[in-house]
Amino acid sequence: MTAVGGFQSGFAAKKVERKDAKWPQFLICQHDCAEIIQLISHVSGEVEFELCKIEAERMAQVLLEAAKE
Repeated sequence: MTAVGGFQSGFAAKKVERKDAKWPQFLICQHDCAEIIQLISHVSGEVEFELCKIEAERMAQVLLEAAKE
């Protein structure tokens, strides 16, 4: 596990091996990524969302574009 930072909205992100996914059956990844990103709630301490690194990069780009508008 690698902690990669947090957000003021109440989430922290961490990178884990794909085998450590909380919900592997719901993971959106057709890329066979070895690592995934988990968003962890500061309130519950639980994994709230998981996505592969490629989808995380796509999400980040979409958020950046939305913030510019």
